Amino acid sequence: MPIYQYNCATCKKRVEVFFRSVSAAEGAEPACPDCGGKQLQRLMSTFARTRSTKQRLDDIDQAQVQARLQTHDLGQFARWAKEAGREYDEDLGTNYRELAERAEAGEDLVDRVDADYTFSERVEMRRIQLEDAADGGTESSSADPYGQWFPDETR
Repeated sequence: MPIYQYNCATCKKRVEVFFRSVSAAEGAEPACPDCGGKQLQRLMSTFARTRSTKQRLDDIDQAQVQARLQTHDLGQFARWAKEAGREYDEDLGTNYRELAERAEAGEDLVDRVDADYTFSERVEMRRIQLEDAADGGTESSSADPYGQWFPDETR
């Protein structure tokens, strides 16, 4: 049951038209549901693509993240934390959604001071874990990504 988007030349609106099947849509001359006009131009529909966690982490623009956090505006921080939490809390093991709620409640957060560093650090650690897993290792959230440079001498 496809829904197609059209631009209506009569009322200048973007409208959606529902069809019961693809074959019904092929031969149909749809009418604008708002004005009844027949001058509709079909639009290209948006689509989604799936990306792996590593691809999503590689696409993060650290400079942009840092620039958004270099403000004293608590509202700006709350918006960033809400977006970061929705997008990355599960993958990075962070609590940005909670920070957003606290910032929106008016708390002046000490966690805000190093938010850009913490975010960058978590992204880098997760990238290393994913690369190790891809190289035949196991993906473990407890793996020490810096162990090769700073070995634990108590072993």
